[in-house]
Amino acid sequence: MNPLDKLFPKREDCFFSLFRDAVFEHNDKYGYEFEHGKFKRRDRNAGLKEIMAIADIIYAEKIAAKFTLCEPYTDYIALLGVFTRYSRDIYGFRRMSCKLREMTKDLDPAKQEELVNEIINEGADFGFLVPSSRPYIHRQAAVLLYWFSVLKPFSLTIKKGEGTIPDKNIIAYFNEYFAYSLICAGLHAMSVDITLHKNKDYFIEFLNQLHFRSLSRSSLEFFLPSWIEKPKP
Repeated sequence: MNPLDKLFPKREDCFFSLFRDAVFEHNDKYGYEFEHGKFKRRDRNAGLKEIMAIADIIYAEKIAAKFTLCEPYTDYIALLGVFTRYSRDIYGFRRMSCKLREMTKDLDPAKQEELVNEIINEGADFGFLVPSSRPYIHRQAAVLLYWFSVLKPFSLTIKKGEGTIPDKNIIAYFNEYFAYSLICAGLHAMSVDITLHKNKDYFIEFLNQLHFRSLSRSSLEFFLPSWIEKPKP
């Protein structure tokens, strides 16, 4: 059995571990949970442990088994920052929508719907990066990949001794390479694959531009769809 399948008997849980709101609790219907009128906070430490369990499996399969002199390091504060900022960008609009419904729940249902829809329909003018309650999956991947490239929580060092090491590109762009692998694992659980790594020249240039932050969130959103496909049965 694939180690990720063993970790997540329900495959979609692998996706949700990476792509859910890392700050506030929401249900599978994308409605938020409230306590005394305030958003219920998620246990972010538990969330990070789940993400690192995925990362450990990917590292063991892609790096450790092939390159015995490698030593990975994770900056957990930076990793938390990645998912906090991702959650703000992707879920900010949805948070507002749910908060409005929570604040107006005592109104007549028809009046509540009219008021909420009037405000939500103006959401694009409120300055949200993603003015949508259900953004496309490639947009979620783009924003997450962007924040990985900005905050760089992953790094790789080479130990002394005998053994094998990765090529210079993996060493130089390890954070971006590993973040890409992590995101691919989450998307694959939803039967979505990014295939950029299959073209080595394009992939190395892509990692280079990610590393030096030459790609914005918007440019990633436009770029990734051309490299996304559904796996064959």
